[in-house]
Amino acid sequence: MLPLIGITMSFDYDKNQAQLGEKYFHAVQLAGGLPVAIPPIQDETALKAMVEKLDGIILSGGPDIDPSYYNEKPSTNLGDVNPCRDTAEMFLADEMLRVKKPLLGICRGMQVLNVVLGGTLFQDIPTEFKQPLKHVQSAPRWHGTHEIEIVEEDSAIFQILRKKHLCVNSFHHQAVKEPAASCKVSALASDGVVEAIELREVDMFCIGVQWHPEEMMGDAAFLRIFESMIDAAKRC
Repeated sequence: MLPLIGITMSFDYDKNQAQLGEKYFHAVQLAGGLPVAIPPIQDETALKAMVEKLDGIILSGGPDIDPSYYNEKPSTNLGDVNPCRDTAEMFLADEMLRVKKPLLGICRGMQVLNVVLGGTLFQDIPTEFKQPLKHVQSAPRWHGTHEIEIVEEDSAIFQILRKKHLCVNSFHHQAVKEPAASCKVSALASDGVVEAIELREVDMFCIGVQWHPEEMMGDAAFLRIFESMIDAAKRC
């Protein structure tokens, strides 16, 4: 049976509608998994049941995280927050870490992963970094606009990507500030923005990437991120 890979959905309060971009479930299908959309339900019993049934979870991209989760007050440059997503995804990430099932954080998802493990975030790159790159690109979503460097060759992400330098796409104005103690930073942009994190312990697949690999499936290196997650799910 194909591994069941859950993907967290966005939620539009104005339309009262949960949504999931096609590129996420297409990437999971290409990599050999069966995608399952996870709405931001608030019932912890239901979320625990989801964790039990699924073989892995992808924390998808989306709006800013409420800074109260990392003990900060909102800055004037904080963007939209989505309380139901924060609640559901923090709980799901914590449960997946507890049961040691594969967990992949994409963009916001990487930030959720860092926060749930005890790290903090920059609330706004343009005002908190000196000479930042443009991290909210105007180019098409599939096009890489800035380079990242894998700074830890002894890392899961280096073993997956098999490259030290890559050009990635970029759609975020927040970033990892203090990495969680249990995480190591494995990739950086030239301006110092953290581009990938992973658990120091190697007993589970747990990686966060700041870019959107699901939009760049034309590059085999990015497809390998999903394939590696699904391979790990098969072993659980």
